[in-house]
Amino acid sequence: MATYNGNGVYIDIDGTRIDAYFQNVSMDRSLATVDATAGSSSTDVERNAGLLDTKGKITIAYDDTMAATHLALLKPGAHTLTYGPEGNTTGKPKHVQAILITALPHTITVKKDLVVWEATWEAAAAPSTNMYAGGVW
Repeated sequence: MATYNGNGVYIDIDGTRIDAYFQNVSMDRSLATVDATAGSSSTDVERNAGLLDTKGKITIAYDDTMAATHLALLKPGAHTLTYGPEGNTTGKPKHVQAILITALPHTITVKKDLVVWEATWEAAAAPSTNMYAGGVW
């Protein structure tokens, strides 16, 4: 079995690569359900598949020489995310999606670990390249 350690990740926001500052990225692809229960003799809820959704977080290291650039890329609002969990090599998984960054909390604790930006995002539209549906570079 081939395993993967995650060191080759590719991430860009609005066409600007940020993978050199990458600490963590998470994507949560989910499916909403729709209650389809009908009839007076129903004893259990019946559900149908609803809409797909994608949410996630991106954590990057705070770099004082890049802080202004990173703040512009991660500011709450509409952006485009391009993500390749195994880099951007031909045939590897690729995900491109319009996203809405909904939060960018910033906390500094004295004498602790590395300071980071942690952007929380939600999909703004269906992916244009969907790694969950076989999308590749």
